[in-house]
Amino acid sequence: MPNLLRPVALATVALLTACGARQNPPVSESAAVAPAPATSAAAPAPTPPTLRLPKDVRPSDYAVELTLDPKAAAFQGTADIKLDVLKPTSVVWLHGKALTVKQATLTQAGVSIPVTPLKSEEGDFLGFAAAQPLAVGTAKLRVVYDGVASERENDGAFRVNEGGDWYVYTQFEPIDARRVFPCFDEPEYKVPWQFTFHVPAGNVAVTNTPQLAEEARPDGGRTFRFARTQPLPSYLIAFGVGPFDFLPAADSGQKKVKTRIITPKGRAAEGAYAAQATPEILAALEDYFGIPYAYEKLDVIAVPLLGGAMEHPGLVTFNSRLILSKPEEDSLSRQRAFSETQMHELGHQWFGNLVTLAWWDDLWLNESFASWVTPRIIESWRPTWGSAVERVQDRSRSLDADSLLSARRIHQPIASAHDIHGAFDGITYGKGSAVLTMTEEWLGREVFRRGIQRFMRKHAHGNATAKDFTDALSAEAGQDVTGVLEKFLDQTGAPLVTASLECGAGQPKVVLTQQHYLRLGSKAEAPQSWRVPVCVKYAVGNKDAKACTVLEGERTEVALTEAKSCPAWVFPNADGAGYFRMRLEGEAATKLMKTGMGKLSRSERVALMGDTRALALAGAIPASEALTLAARMAQDEDRLIVETSTEMLDLVSARLLPESKWPERERFLRETYGPRARKLGFASRKGESEDTRLLRSSVMWRAARDGGDPKLVAQARALADKWLTDKSAVEPEMVNTVLAIAAGHADAAFLDKLIAAVRTEKTRATRQRLLQALGNFRDPELVKRILPLVFDKALDPRESFWMVYGATQNVRTQGIAFDFVKANYDKLVGDSPDALLPQEMASAMTYVGQPLCTVEGRQEIADFFTSRNEKTPGGPRTLAQVLESVDQCVALKAAQGASIESFLTQPPPHQARAN
Repeated sequence: MPNLLRPVALATVALLTACGARQNPPVSESAAVAPAPATSAAAPAPTPPTLRLPKDVRPSDYAVELTLDPKAAAFQGTADIKLDVLKPTSVVWLHGKALTVKQATLTQAGVSIPVTPLKSEEGDFLGFAAAQPLAVGTAKLRVVYDGVASERENDGAFRVNEGGDWYVYTQFEPIDARRVFPCFDEPEYKVPWQFTFHVPAGNVAVTNTPQLAEEARPDGGRTFRFARTQPLPSYLIAFGVGPFDFLPAADSGQKKVKTRIITPKGRAAEGAYAAQATPEILAALEDYFGIPYAYEKLDVIAVPLLGGAMEHPGLVTFNSRLILSKPEEDSLSRQRAFSETQMHELGHQWFGNLVTLAWWDDLWLNESFASWVTPRIIESWRPTWGSAVERVQDRSRSLDADSLLSARRIHQPIASAHDIHGAFDGITYGKGSAVLTMTEEWLGREVFRRGIQRFMRKHAHGNATAKDFTDALSAEAGQDVTGVLEKFLDQTGAPLVTASLECGAGQPKVVLTQQHYLRLGSKAEAPQSWRVPVCVKYAVGNKDAKACTVLEGERTEVALTEAKSCPAWVFPNADGAGYFRMRLEGEAATKLMKTGMGKLSRSERVALMGDTRALALAGAIPASEALTLAARMAQDEDRLIVETSTEMLDLVSARLLPESKWPERERFLRETYGPRARKLGFASRKGESEDTRLLRSSVMWRAARDGGDPKLVAQARALADKWLTDKSAVEPEMVNTVLAIAAGHADAAFLDKLIAAVRTEKTRATRQRLLQALGNFRDPELVKRILPLVFDKALDPRESFWMVYGATQNVRTQGIAFDFVKANYDKLVGDSPDALLPQEMASAMTYVGQPLCTVEGRQEIADFFTSRNEKTPGGPRTLAQVLESVDQCVALKAAQGASIESFLTQPPPHQARAN
């Protein structure tokens, strides 16, 4: 799944109601029945597992029947699980959560063995104590049970009302299949599954495999039977039930598998772009891996309110806004977001599905690889999109996340369920991807590709570990890859590589040293080092050359063997591929800025910008030096260079400045980004490039929303007023930006219009745009009116909460939003079934305090969240990271505040040069 911050799934849990109950299948008459166990008051209760299941029993096959009505919360199920008994045991433990067992039977060697159901205290485990011990061999467990499809959560099985019709969807990763059927809910248990669904008339069921049969039921409903799956872990199972529409796409892949886009009723035409792009994406991935897509069909289903997407084989799930759009409302950014996400999800068909992690400490084998392969394939599939440059932008964001001492490792030990939930973060996705890019460039693309193919073929339809992968690379490369990667995988943080140029007697060389990169406000307890692949790019006359090494220990020298004299410039991170921060010292820095900047690739300039910002955040250079570079690069003609300059603007965040300096900050933004924004205007012109259309929103945001350019603000307000009555008044690419600018500088009258519009809007995508706009108001008195709307019964709180989050992002309103969350925490994410937000959002609540940048604010966050986060999934680490982020902000403000204020008193650098 691609997304790191899954959107919220909310609302109240529906009451259990009858759901077309059916008779339980009878036990075979030919099976003998063992006597029931004698009761003994003195017999101790079996001890349930804590984190992982015992290894004495494992599944070999599942057959599951479910009776569901999307209009009702309750459902009924029967699970038949074939077992391999590896050790004699009297108890079979597996997972089951919020399931009510109605009947259970174990059968072995033709004997039906009565069992007593057991539950663990925390509710994740189901046990079945047998009347007599199971012998080594095979057995079968049948469980008849009831379950609940939630309206509040977006995990397990959940219900959504879309356009007046009810649907059931699923999301099981990482550990929520147990909410829908008893199972061995760990990734190593990878076996075939077969599903049968009984549903009311007018509904269709879909799951991972092709449908075998559809039959009428006596009650007027329908039964859908599906083919057996390839071996799959429980988290990759998915299904949907509802009155779906289907849009056929071209058959996909070398095996020409049937491909469809599945949508809520009446929306099939909105999946046209997805239907066009999906077969092309699968073909490009097959070509890279050299292995055909392994599954029997490829359905892609739109799910309202799902966060991002999920890679289930045969039934990929997608957030509706990512996959569906009316032609008149579609945009380049939406189409690219779909394509990149689909590349990620279909990349998982090899990394994750065909070869599956053995345990959650190796989640990176799924997510890092899918994140890495996305830009690698898009680079050739859509070469004009700049994916190689975007990969370097992502690398810098990952290094930001990795600058926290409280960050996870890529290969993080799993000690609790907190660690499983916490594994889905920017380290697993982004850092892992960046480390793979570095490894690929070090070994060479073809060697790396052959290593991947070796790994895939050896472990197809099975499980694998990090060592399995690095051993495959080592075998293809003929050198020790495991030894180089282990510290990047098994310790937090990243190196700061310092490079100096030496041109004395003999061959010119670059001297490399390393230390742990640390931001201001973070203090490591002990030094760290890495074995760092480094490639130095340098000038050789009018051309350039590259020299590569592995930096080990504190110091390594790199001979520039093709240089006949001291090179005009050097850049010690060729293509921006290295996972480290870089600093040039002395003559190397001077030469690069004087003569080398124009020789760097786009990726290298983006890497330089990110590293310059990072040096300022570490206190290694004045913030004014980084801001000067940002202002200079903001005038570049390249969209991705300009967008990277905007990512350097956290150095001039309002929270780092006294309120008296906020007007100077806004003037800097207007003068830096305003001329281009005014030139581009709010509407595209005939013949302009896709890059220009995408850049328009970025510079408008900085000049108008943040900088308050009065002319642009007035234009945005007029356009927003028109859009509220005529959705064609603003181009789809610009709607969110126009609404954000208008809201950020709006009065009560505009707020009244937005509230009236959001309460009556029936289209989910438009309603979400309006709610996002409400999160951009920055008048404190208006924000106080907005926040309580999260409790408005006319709104879906799964959407409206983002008004609260938006208010935390503005320095004028962040305190108001934080106070609102504290006052209403139990109503929002408490333990009560009436709480609005799903439990998975509870730890994310901590982020509402992250924008605070004072010692007092930090203490307030700690006081409020420490005890609460102990109970929420992933909560302790989230709190530690938020507190450390505030520490970094406080230290940065103290160390760099004067430099930032001094910079803001001067004309922007590009204006100073012009004068």
